[in-house]
Amino acid sequence: MHYLNLLQYIRYRLLFAGLLILAACANPVSPSGGPKDTTPPSVIKSEPANQSVNFHSDKVVLTFNEFVSLKEITTQLVVSPPLSEQPEFVTRGKNLIMKLQEPLRDNTTYNFFFANSIVDLTESNPLAGYQFTFSTGPVLDSLTLSGKLMNAFTNQPVKGAFVMLFDSVYDSVPYKTRPYYLARSGETGEFNLNNLRDGRYLMFALTDINSDYIYNLPNEEIAFYDTLVRPLIAVKKPKEADSTAHDSLKITINQSVTNTLRHFRETDSVQKLSKVSLARENVLSVVFRFPVSKPIFTPLQPALSGDWNTIGYNRTRDTLTLWIPSPGSDSLKMIVADSGFTNDTIELSLKPREISIGRGKSKEKENTPSLVMKHNLISSKTRPDKPVVLTFSEPVISHDFNRVILKTDSTLLKPDLVFDDSIKTKLLIKYPWKEGINYQLTIYDSAFYGAFSHYNDSTGIKVSAYTEAETSYLKILTTLPEQGNNYVIQLLGDKEKVLEQQVISENTTLDFRYLRPGKYRIKVIYDENRNGLWDTGNYLKKRQPEYVNYHPKEFELRANWTLEEDWTIPAPGNK
Repeated sequence: MHYLNLLQYIRYRLLFAGLLILAACANPVSPSGGPKDTTPPSVIKSEPANQSVNFHSDKVVLTFNEFVSLKEITTQLVVSPPLSEQPEFVTRGKNLIMKLQEPLRDNTTYNFFFANSIVDLTESNPLAGYQFTFSTGPVLDSLTLSGKLMNAFTNQPVKGAFVMLFDSVYDSVPYKTRPYYLARSGETGEFNLNNLRDGRYLMFALTDINSDYIYNLPNEEIAFYDTLVRPLIAVKKPKEADSTAHDSLKITINQSVTNTLRHFRETDSVQKLSKVSLARENVLSVVFRFPVSKPIFTPLQPALSGDWNTIGYNRTRDTLTLWIPSPGSDSLKMIVADSGFTNDTIELSLKPREISIGRGKSKEKENTPSLVMKHNLISSKTRPDKPVVLTFSEPVISHDFNRVILKTDSTLLKPDLVFDDSIKTKLLIKYPWKEGINYQLTIYDSAFYGAFSHYNDSTGIKVSAYTEAETSYLKILTTLPEQGNNYVIQLLGDKEKVLEQQVISENTTLDFRYLRPGKYRIKVIYDENRNGLWDTGNYLKKRQPEYVNYHPKEFELRANWTLEEDWTIPAPGNK
């Protein structure tokens, strides 16, 4: 009896264990842990084979070792020569089918550069830089041409622009036709044009805003090579390991010269009104595309007359400020022109927008009740060799300099006071500031009277000079590549802000004194036309942009430092 009970118990236990196993099999779970997949997909075969000749089909089938998808194919795919219609793509299993939407040229080698658009389905690992090539004739072109695309003003690489080759070489061809070959510049500005036929080509680069491969917009940036270029032989070497014979070629550029293209935006010669906005009540900011020569403002409504406005110019004369003291209206309609090049009618409010002060309530922005003054001091500090600058909120129409007092302790000093602009919005207070001395600048009320009938309030300003112990001194001994030419030397701060500028034409020692601790760079502009500015290029006139260069070092200056550096400025030209 006991033996039978034991046997029955064993049977129940075995049955229960079997049910548990079946339940576990019926409810599979994803495996956890293990390394992340970082291996990109690879092509195991293609139809036709990569680098085939006599291609006459309308589709290409690529077979991968895993499931793939396409990422940003419309922007990453580059076809050379370019097609009018983008190919259509379909994924079917582990196959990627490329369906061509137009007939191909006879006896032409086509290169499809996929960049990083082919990724695996699980982790989106890209098949980087994949290219597929075939020829519609019996010969596969194999020449190559490479180089770098750099920003002409900063010498920084330009990414994502098209570099184009034209087999027709008349000057206006980039304006009228699509290129015969093209490639896209990479992260470091590098470009490679592969599978080219022998010949001489016009080389042109384009930031193609409207994706038509034609230079037809004024804000598209370009670059061009001064002479016709000829591609060189690409030496092909087998890769160490690959899965298909046709995909097992690695191209080594047999090229001793790097073709450097300098990217720039041409100056549009047509003057235009870019923007008109309300700076504050009865004050307008008017921005033109280029510096103005003779701006004309004709009021229509209200019909103002006489000296109805005061005009101020920025240093480049492309941005104007209009002060309108008594418009007699909350809005203005007027015609804006400059030497007949532009003639625009604008209409806008002369009052600021209302600002919210609570639920369901609003209040107009209040007028400034007095003439506002702002100074250029940083923590009450100024350079010993620079004036204190006061900027007024409106043009000053009368002043009393006797109400501007500068003293130290009880000693009354006599600064030189002079306005820096014709409409008197900037006042320079010049004095030989000395280290270790504290100054008190007092501007009594009503010393200045503005165009909007405002007086200044009494203001006290503490002034002291930077000392050598808290600043840095940078000394650059320059050797020019050719004396007698003009070179614009710029001291740059953060984000390439120009802090100081000097124009030299002979070997010179540049002194940059009283610099605050921080990082600085030195830039040179090869000023070919001697205008003290950097000038862009012009394609039809075959004028390249002016060259620039940088001192190879970034200077990190500390307080109480004197740093002296030699700089042999290299000659301009392709490096």
